[in-house]
Amino acid sequence: MNIKTFLIMAIMAFASCGNAQVKIKTEKEMEQEKIKLKELIQQELAMVSRYPHQPAYYVQVNKSGCRIVVKVDDIPLGYNFAEDEGQTMLYPINDHLFGSGEHVLSVEVYPLTTQRTVSADTWVNLKVILFPEKSENEREIIAELNVPRNIGEQKLSIYCDSLCFKVKLPFDYTKVLRTAKDLRKVPNLEAKVLAHYNKVRDMMIAGKYYEYNKMRLASTWVLTDMHYLTEENLKLAYLEADELFRFDCEVTDWKAAPIENYEMIICGNGKVVYLRRIGTMDQVLRATYSDIDEEYEYLSTQFIALYMPQGSDELMELY
Repeated sequence: MNIKTFLIMAIMAFASCGNAQVKIKTEKEMEQEKIKLKELIQQELAMVSRYPHQPAYYVQVNKSGCRIVVKVDDIPLGYNFAEDEGQTMLYPINDHLFGSGEHVLSVEVYPLTTQRTVSADTWVNLKVILFPEKSENEREIIAELNVPRNIGEQKLSIYCDSLCFKVKLPFDYTKVLRTAKDLRKVPNLEAKVLAHYNKVRDMMIAGKYYEYNKMRLASTWVLTDMHYLTEENLKLAYLEADELFRFDCEVTDWKAAPIENYEMIICGNGKVVYLRRIGTMDQVLRATYSDIDEEYEYLSTQFIALYMPQGSDELMELY
């Protein structure tokens, strides 16, 4: 298929799915965007610190026979564990800790979508794991949470559990949320949250990948610092193909889902807010697309969570 044929087919597909404003970048425009992203990487590197020791904390998530939401200090991990299938993942949590001290790992356990109560087949095991040095293989389990094996006998629609654990980190960004506004007291919060999500969706449709990352930098560079990311890490994060924004990839039949059938969740002890789909509890920012050969349909999603710094009326992305 030549490029002209592809462009015509793509435009027709976008028009038919209600995203007629989707922009297809030229090769020159893509190269210019990459140059700007490389400049953004250098800006971000200039903002972070270099630590002689780099302790890295993770949560090992294992579950089957249920759906779960895992949180650290009341902020959900940015991955959807609410699938009916069994799931396992080692998930980094330095960016949920913000600094040394005592923290809380919690889990909400839900029935499968085909069931009304948590079943006897439910199994959940969470471990907090410390790598004393991020780049090395040595690890230590510092806390572990197991859902009771007899949980099915309780006929619960939701089961909650938690534990406390202590960490020691070389950075201290605890003021980020400590000084943030209590979102439970912000008027018209849902309208403001929805407006931000729709702004991001519009940027997805317009393919404004660089602009989106530039917008986030002021509030998310601390995540780079907390994860000790290097220039190579950032190049992988910024310069690899991103189907959600159609950056440096070839896709067709791309469609951004409307933001609807959602619920607003205030978490982080009142300091953080995000939207999730009702029932499925997964991300509302989502796009479907096919590969260039139109053989398969794929789904890309993005989790974002917002907070409002003290002295500001603007929501900013924390994740």
